[in-house]
Amino acid sequence: MTDFRNMLLKYFTEENLKKIENTKVVIVGCGGLGSNAAITLTRTGFSNFILVDFDKVEISNLNRQFYFFHQIGMPKVLALKENILLINKDCNIVTYQEKITKENAKDILSQGDIIFEAVDRAEVKTLLLETAISLGKKIVMASGVCGFGDTENITIKRLNNVTIIGDFSSDNSRFHPYAPKVITVSSMQCDELLRMVLYYEG
Repeated sequence: MTDFRNMLLKYFTEENLKKIENTKVVIVGCGGLGSNAAITLTRTGFSNFILVDFDKVEISNLNRQFYFFHQIGMPKVLALKENILLINKDCNIVTYQEKITKENAKDILSQGDIIFEAVDRAEVKTLLLETAISLGKKIVMASGVCGFGDTENITIKRLNNVTIIGDFSSDNSRFHPYAPKVITVSSMQCDELLRMVLYYEG
């Protein structure tokens, strides 16, 4: 037993920790929501990840994304894998440095148990939602994560295997994304994902 796993057993029963460890999470989008979520989920005991993002780390990402200055220019999926393994070296991580499309969505999403949606474009969100439903997968999504000073407007909407979290109004066409709200929504998505694993058998 590793020191990291032994630590987690102070917080979870063996049964619940096994549920967490055996869950494969597909994180689509490794920006503000996805990169912070990967770290939060790793600290929670999740250890099987499929990371999907076509982009590279830029200096403009550092205001809200879980990367470091020395990682600028690296593919986000590889930089994030590096950061996850700094916390738990025993994580299993598959990376796809590519855009999610109609052609590859089914193949990639079918590899996981729960989909963590963390993309910007509405049409890609729709693609992920439709693909997850067609595969019978649980999905945790976000809608409205920009701006600041109004986190009391963040709500959770659940329907069967689908959860959407956000203020359902702010977007990056009108507001800038700032770390406090982005990380808040990301953390709420992680909390919902944990709920799905431990308490929801749908």
